[in-house]
Amino acid sequence: MPGPAAPAAGSADAHRSARPAAAGALLLALAAAAPAPAAADSPVAEAVEALSSGEGVYVADGGPEVSAATLDLARVRLAGAETPVRGALLDGGDPERAVQAIAEGVGEPGLYVAAAEERGATGGTTTTVSWTAVGIDTGGADLEHHFAFSGGNPVEQMVGAVDLLDGDLLPAVREAVRKDPVYVHPDLAEAMPALDPGALAAPFEGLDGTRVAVIPGPADTSGYEEEYAEALLEPVGEEGTALLAVWAGDGFRLTPASGPDAPAPEEIGTMLPSGPEPEGLQAALNQFAGAVDGNTVADARAALAEDHLYVHPRAGADIGAGDRDELDAALAGRGEPIRVAVLPAGARLEVGGDGDDQALADAVAQGLDEPVVVYTLTGEGGIDRYPVHGSVSDRGDYDLETSVFFGLDHESARASVDGMLENLGDGAVLGEDAAPSGGGAGAAAVPPWIGGGAAVLTALLLSLGLIGSRARRRAQAEREEERRRVEREEAETMAELKAEEAARTAEIQAENDRGITGLGEALAQAEPPSADPVEVFETHLKEYERLKEDNGRAGDIDRVIAVRGRIGQARDRLDRWNRRQRGEPDGG
Repeated sequence: MPGPAAPAAGSADAHRSARPAAAGALLLALAAAAPAPAAADSPVAEAVEALSSGEGVYVADGGPEVSAATLDLARVRLAGAETPVRGALLDGGDPERAVQAIAEGVGEPGLYVAAAEERGATGGTTTTVSWTAVGIDTGGADLEHHFAFSGGNPVEQMVGAVDLLDGDLLPAVREAVRKDPVYVHPDLAEAMPALDPGALAAPFEGLDGTRVAVIPGPADTSGYEEEYAEALLEPVGEEGTALLAVWAGDGFRLTPASGPDAPAPEEIGTMLPSGPEPEGLQAALNQFAGAVDGNTVADARAALAEDHLYVHPRAGADIGAGDRDELDAALAGRGEPIRVAVLPAGARLEVGGDGDDQALADAVAQGLDEPVVVYTLTGEGGIDRYPVHGSVSDRGDYDLETSVFFGLDHESARASVDGMLENLGDGAVLGEDAAPSGGGAGAAAVPPWIGGGAAVLTALLLSLGLIGSRARRRAQAEREEERRRVEREEAETMAELKAEEAARTAEIQAENDRGITGLGEALAQAEPPSADPVEVFETHLKEYERLKEDNGRAGDIDRVIAVRGRIGQARDRLDRWNRRQRGEPDGG
């Protein structure tokens, strides 16, 4: 992205460190330097009117596309900011001139940001962002670096600028997690009604060794994830785990962290969804809680020593207390009893988490002398895996493993256990359509207009399975297996693409290293200051040091490309410096 809009005052640092005492002078200077007033019906004039009336972000028709959730969050976040931040998304035009005109038109101190989207001949779009700070104390915040290097769309950059200027997010997180396991930033809770702080905290009851923070985008300084991980883990020690959920664009970016004696963040990350929307965050936190519990296998083994059905409290299963008693009795009453554990999917981490489902069933079955079936559930309560340990000889048409497979209902643990019993030849205990609480609403009914003979025939057909669930379950299971096969192939393809992207990232990173080295050599041979003060040259040295640091930390393709662009900009600025010191036009 280009640098900020030209500062209103003559000082090269006016846009970064303007003081409140100078606000009036800056505004007058800005008015003198601004372009002619915009037409009353122009997007810039509309932006001035909207921002002057208290709106935090103005969006012109045809401006850069931003999700409604991100806009809602930005408006709440900017409204509560200590340092005023105002932004405009425009359809084309020069954002540098626009941001100056908007700041002059509003006439109030603050950080102003303008973004414009241009469409190329091939249909592609380029978004350009410019900013200016007027009459505010930036506290040394490096806004130039923020808008040049931070990821995300322009509105996300505005949200991050609030934290950069006010520095409020990390202290709030650090204070909150000292006493509560889950912190949901109030701006997010206000902007996204789907986020219920109480419900989000519920899966972590009794998990004293974990912390979660759900926050808007922070200032995208290098390594901010490490700072937040340190704050989250501080209260829970070396066996602790943590999850940082940051709103980014269209979903939450989930970053797990853990102490040295806990599961590695990479292992925990395999259990988490990618970029859940607000409505999906609850399921993601359910999944995380199950993954970091640490005692699910031991709890299951201990419970199954006494009972034949164990449902872990963090599994989120749709098996009520009444259903549990009925299913437990049916499993225990078989000629060859079967023990069943319904666990959160994260239980696999306790036996290595490497995809070996059989290891989980074998671990749960240790010390038990009867076959064991394990159902692991996703954060939404659907069936994830279903390994089996052991077998039975008293069965119908199918062995135990096949009965589990054909009995699957991927949306319901309750129906899956019942379906297993049905396919073993024992008959369904709860009935296909019975209500989860175990009461009449779902029982197979005979329409009142069918007479006694027809009713008997219907009941006979139901008992024979001619009207029943077995064939449907088998077809559903086969379709589900095909879906899972396609998902595995897609996952393999995605892994290959990620590997290719990682290789390309490393390649660009190496190119950047060479470019930064060349920049350092050019700085060593730069013209001595004559037309400009030495302080201006120090900004070139500062950017050189930042480029070295940022390139080393850039872990994805977007960031290394951004560094590459900044290297080119740094060389251009140095060339202009040299020309000015030699008395030549700087070409800028």
